[in-house]
Amino acid sequence: MDESDAADAMLSEATLDRMVRAVRPAWSLREATPAAEGTDAVYFLAVETPAGPRECVLKACEFLDPAEFRPEPHLLSLVESRTSIPVPSVAGAVDRHSELPAPFFLIERLDGEVRENEAGDLPVETVERLAREAGQHLGELHRLGDFEAFGPIRLASDADREPAGGVAVGDRRLAVGDAGRESWRAQVEALADGALDGVEERFADCAGDLRAFADARLDALDRSFAPVLGHDDYRLGNLLVDADSGRTRAVLDWGNAHTLEPQYNLVLAEQYLAGWATHDDPRRERVRAALREGYGRTTGGVDGGAASPLERDGDAQRRRDLYLAVTRLFPLAWFSLWYGDQSDAERERTAARHRRAARQLLG
Repeated sequence: MDESDAADAMLSEATLDRMVRAVRPAWSLREATPAAEGTDAVYFLAVETPAGPRECVLKACEFLDPAEFRPEPHLLSLVESRTSIPVPSVAGAVDRHSELPAPFFLIERLDGEVRENEAGDLPVETVERLAREAGQHLGELHRLGDFEAFGPIRLASDADREPAGGVAVGDRRLAVGDAGRESWRAQVEALADGALDGVEERFADCAGDLRAFADARLDALDRSFAPVLGHDDYRLGNLLVDADSGRTRAVLDWGNAHTLEPQYNLVLAEQYLAGWATHDDPRRERVRAALREGYGRTTGGVDGGAASPLERDGDAQRRRDLYLAVTRLFPLAWFSLWYGDQSDAERERTAARHRRAARQLLG
């Protein structure tokens, strides 16, 4: 089977059993339930092992390009072994296979709740706790590896040319793929261009103004920055949260990791964890403060101290405004994907809030 052929139909239990055995020969499938959501094929499995029954999650490449999909289990292994970030343990991964729908991998199933799009419904103290943990997690992540370009993480073996830098995970190496850029400014401009091209018609009245606002601050990126490994999809939908304590049980979905500039990663996490709140919403500042507190605990400070990867200079606030504008384009471009499950009335309220937040930023 060509690795790019998606598992475009429900995988049979016989196939799933073979996939489990390809990862762990002594394990066997007892029961499989497909996940209700997800772009790639995800199954919740009950398996029999020599140590007794256990629950796992199998993820197989269906939507992403295989080269985009392959790094995720190896990133999970890296994060588990070298940080305190809670992630599912990886039982094993198959990068390529001549008969089964590879790549795929098997991870443990953890307890916890997913609270996608519920930042405004959670107690603000819970959101602060999650943001403080997020800052700590991002700080740890930013200290992993030695990267020399900005862009998506790939297995070095998937690159057309030998990539420089990166980080070893067992017998594999994770590095920036062929699409990487040496200039952070060029990377940010590409992010803005991609989002602007996809902005939905309902937001056309403010999208161009956001891009002009960002363009006026791009010169704040006219110097070199050190790329760090980041999680640029750190949102409630990718967290398992303990229902009682409100703490993070697991950080999920490492399939789209990039190297980036640290301040940008914190601003994007702020947007997500604040629920894309308007800029006069006090919840946003509490999320931002908690992120910075957690980040400082890990890195030794958020003000450019010797142990901190953040750059502090006269352009720090302009960079923040630039990042707020660029990331504010994201929900305008992916509005239908993110909020398609809402009722018509809810979508109108959400759209009005995003438009109001954009206008507040623009002043």
